[in-house]
Amino acid sequence: MKYWNHNTAYYKWIKKQVVQCSQILDVGCGDGSLIGFLGDCNKHLTGIDSYEPCIKKAKSQFQSERCDFYCDDFLEHSFDCKFDAIIFVASIHHMDMRKALEKAKSLLVENGIILVVGLGKPSSFLDYIIEGLRVIPSFIISKCKEMHSCEDENIPVSYELPAMNEIRKIKNEALVGAKIRYGLFYRYLIKWEKSNLINRN
Repeated sequence: MKYWNHNTAYYKWIKKQVVQCSQILDVGCGDGSLIGFLGDCNKHLTGIDSYEPCIKKAKSQFQSERCDFYCDDFLEHSFDCKFDAIIFVASIHHMDMRKALEKAKSLLVENGIILVVGLGKPSSFLDYIIEGLRVIPSFIISKCKEMHSCEDENIPVSYELPAMNEIRKIKNEALVGAKIRYGLFYRYLIKWEKSNLINRN
């Protein structure tokens, strides 16, 4: 990776989850850094982002027959294929989370997965405890790794974050059976498999 920040810190986790996936969609792909990290001769990777400068940068950096980039709104775009994995890295809070997850589910193959690396505001006593425990180790590691934030890379950010209780509610309703894990760098992690839904019906 060309740089490290609190999003790229989870790229290795993502890569482990998509080892068996051949068609992958990165929603809110930014400059394409995740696609570059995941790219190999066995995967076809698609990135979509509504911010044109990011898509131009991604296209210039990752030119391959196995990479596609679209400058469009994920909720409005018509895709011509299904995906084995759909990934949201610090992007789902930029859109209607429920609608985004429902659309992602509709675009998955039978055993496809959704991965979310997300941000949310604390909304319970436990949330605030977790948030507090993250501060010192996150600060130290970020300094050691010379963090480059998304703003440093001219990638748009939003600090209008949903509350964790709302995220948990939507997760429980839209991604039945999924669990939320709490990452070190102020992120929550969700992995959901479409087979979870199929097996419950």
